[in-house]
Amino acid sequence: MKYSLFAIALTAVLAGAPAPAADTSAENAWVTAKRQLLSCMSKRMSASRTVSYNDAKKTCTAQLKPQPDNAPNLTAAR
Repeated sequence: MKYSLFAIALTAVLAGAPAPAADTSAENAWVTAKRQLLSCMSKRMSASRTVSYNDAKKTCTAQLKPQPDNAPNLTAAR
C-alpha cells in the first residue's frame, strides 16, 4: 500500500513538472535564412529572365553566407 501511494505521488509530481522547452531560436534562424534566400532568388530571377534557378541559388547563397571576421575588407580603391 505504501509503495502504491508513493508511485501515485511521484507520478503526480512528474506530470505537474513543466516540459523542457524546445530551442525555437535555431528554428527561427533557419526559417529567416530560408526566407532571405528565397527572396534574393526571386529578385534575381525576376530582374533577368536569363538567370537560371541554379545560378540564382549559387549567387544568393554566396551573398548571404556570413564572412569570417578576418576576411579582408573589399572596398573600392581610390
